[in-house]
Amino acid sequence: MEDKIYQSYLEILQEELVPALGCTEPIALAYAAASAREVFGGMPGHMDVFCSGNIIKNVKNVTVPNSGGMHGIEAAWRSGRQSGPEAGGAGGSDRTGQRAGERSA
Repeated sequence: MEDKIYQSYLEILQEELVPALGCTEPIALAYAAASAREVFGGMPGHMDVFCSGNIIKNVKNVTVPNSGGMHGIEAAWRSGRQSGPEAGGAGGSDRTGQRAGERSA
């Protein structure tokens, strides 16, 4: 009986677990900013970003995806804020086709 339960657990884990590639902290910040945009129904005029020491440590030196090579917390939240929830906060271009680094706050 225990082997059957064990095999069931293994099947669930194999189906549900997906490895994360790269550094996930910038995407987490971008997603939070995109979610804020959705909750407030438009572009937030101001955002205060509070992060744990681990987030700060891990995001400060990695390139934010689709940001034109930008690094750090500000690049991550700007990217998500600009792209909005329809892009899943993954950065990229907004409706103007500009990248996060090409816009002001």
